[in-house]
Amino acid sequence: MPELYEFDLLCVGSGPAGQRAAIQAAKLGRRAAVVERRRIVGGVCVDTGTIPSKTFREAVLSFMHLSSHIDRYAEEHPQSRPTAEQLLRRVQAVIRREAEVVEDQLWRNDIQLLRGHAAFQDPHTVIVASEEGQRTVRAANVLLAVGSEPSPPPGVQVDGTVIMTSDGLLDLKRLPRRMAVVGGGVIGIEYASMFAALEIDVTVVDKRQRLLKILDEEIVDELMHQMRSRDVTFHLGEAVERLDVAPGPPRQSVIHLASGKQIVSDLVLFSAGRIGATGDLNLEAAGLAADSRGLLKVDGQFRTQVPHIFAAGDVIGFPSLASASAE
Repeated sequence: MPELYEFDLLCVGSGPAGQRAAIQAAKLGRRAAVVERRRIVGGVCVDTGTIPSKTFREAVLSFMHLSSHIDRYAEEHPQSRPTAEQLLRRVQAVIRREAEVVEDQLWRNDIQLLRGHAAFQDPHTVIVASEEGQRTVRAANVLLAVGSEPSPPPGVQVDGTVIMTSDGLLDLKRLPRRMAVVGGGVIGIEYASMFAALEIDVTVVDKRQRLLKILDEEIVDELMHQMRSRDVTFHLGEAVERLDVAPGPPRQSVIHLASGKQIVSDLVLFSAGRIGATGDLNLEAAGLAADSRGLLKVDGQFRTQVPHIFAAGDVIGFPSLASASAE
């Protein structure tokens, strides 16, 4: 007797990779389902990453009375700085709309949406656990498209007020006067430039001597020049030894650098890399193992070492872009 499966394809994660894979399977006449543990569908792309950061940028530009067509040397300034609530209200509205679009696409293609945390019981069986209970799902093929999550800061817990990662910025209650960004990658520089545009004192710390090596050197030099003109301070070639929180009042963060320097700020955005969100999947039960960064290895067909289990999107590493994940 052949094994019976509830689905032909089970996609764990509803971001660009999981969403597109499920829809493609449904269009080919296969039974598809998507598991999502987040509050909304769309993955990091919609909930905390791509869509929110770009919408936040547009909100900042809107309050500054700027647009991409205004000359970069324009001296137009807003009458007063917006509040965090004003900026994030726009972001939340866009997130809700985009999540509704994704959910509607899944519904129109007759794809089941299973809400909860997924974990393997065996290579073909996944347990989906939520507040409403557990459900056992068997699938002929599984796609792991769980995305990534921020690397945790050393020696201190993320508290959402003084120590934050990019995933928590949407819950920001007030704008800081001084802000430190640990990590000069794409995410760190993106947010550093946006907060600097709000006339917040921003300090960027990175252990590398050169930022954004994926970009042309002259472009990076010009970017840093423009950021310095907005009073952004760079500490390059400096490693973070530990982070502390001074009790206050007010509570402040203290960054201890390996060189002995200290940086005090109202808020630290820790953005020193991301890791694959594979920690809760019980990969061992499926015969899989992630690397030290939580990432999965795949072949040219996106198959893992278990032939019927695939992986795509940020969980397989570079280039970690929504467009690449969808393709």
